[in-house]
Amino acid sequence: MIELKNIEFSYQRKGKPALQGITTAVEPGIHLLAGENGAGKTTLLHLIAGVSHPTRGSIKISGTDPASQSPSEMGRVFLLEETQYFPAKSIRQFASQHSHFYPNFSPETFISNLSSFGLTGDESLEHLSLGNRKKSQLAYVLALGVDTLLLDEPTNALDIDSRIMLRKLIGKSISNQQTVIISTHSVTEFENLYDGALILEKSHLIYAGSTESTAERISFEVSRMPMADAIYTETQIGRVLNIVPAEDSEATTAVDWRLLYSALHSPQRNLVLEYLNSEITGY
Repeated sequence: MIELKNIEFSYQRKGKPALQGITTAVEPGIHLLAGENGAGKTTLLHLIAGVSHPTRGSIKISGTDPASQSPSEMGRVFLLEETQYFPAKSIRQFASQHSHFYPNFSPETFISNLSSFGLTGDESLEHLSLGNRKKSQLAYVLALGVDTLLLDEPTNALDIDSRIMLRKLIGKSISNQQTVIISTHSVTEFENLYDGALILEKSHLIYAGSTESTAERISFEVSRMPMADAIYTETQIGRVLNIVPAEDSEATTAVDWRLLYSALHSPQRNLVLEYLNSEITGY
């Protein structure tokens, strides 16, 4: 579990905080991290990975501060940034040098992931296209078996087929004991995989909730006209997307995270949060 308590972070000593008052707990599973440009998504990933240290507050991953940088802790967390350099001739060479720090690394999963992306792993990283370089990196990090995997805009530079394959590989490679946080502007990319979401706006966490707890409180419906009990509506060509109070708290329905994101960045935010129990101290 990742526990964030009253996290604040500023890049300059007296500058405006990049993150303010972030408090939540993230259980194992696959989680969306969404927010506008500059909301603090990458900063939050850096803090969880131990790359940066909070100005105030505390971070614990399974009870340990990731900033301790002890070898055992560093082998439990990995952050793949949007643009990241792997210092090796090929991804296979990088894996042979780097994977020793990760005791749960699976060579079989690594080779299978490469094959799924149409790569051998012997290709020169320097001469690969940006998209193929990203695929080789993803094939590797999905095989690390770390407790906490942080992916910052993992679909950037990937074509449509590769994005579909990445979704399949995440579903296949990640165990129930792992925690994956995916920061992305393409909220719908992995929507069927998400076990929960963290939504930021202007350095604040405005919602954190599991898919289950969200679906217990609100429902997502499509109609020709706005529904009478809708707390948020969005009109598209020939249809209306509605967020309505859930009628059956035990019903399990899919969460439209893209629509919820829009609702939480609209004038109806407070009303939507009322139904979501606006408290964001944890899932």
